[in-house]
Amino acid sequence: MLPIEMADPEVRSGIERAAEGARASGTPFISFFTPTEMLAVACEAGFRDVQHVSSAALAQRYFAGRTDGLRPPDHSEELLVATT
Repeated sequence: MLPIEMADPEVRSGIERAAEGARASGTPFISFFTPTEMLAVACEAGFRDVQHVSSAALAQRYFAGRTDGLRPPDHSEELLVATT
């Protein structure tokens, strides 16, 4: 997950509530990474080819052309694609 402070204000409170609930149940969120950090961790782990896929890129790929305006919030889901 991206650090909470990087989330857009419209989704930040939901992420904070989810993190609080996870912490209260004994399974706290411990893996918050900026895109640069997640790429570095993957490279250090031995992955040869690493790529960050932003929520904007995912929205463009999967939500472009929708006539109802549905799209995920910015910085809502970010992916790391890594290969050996």
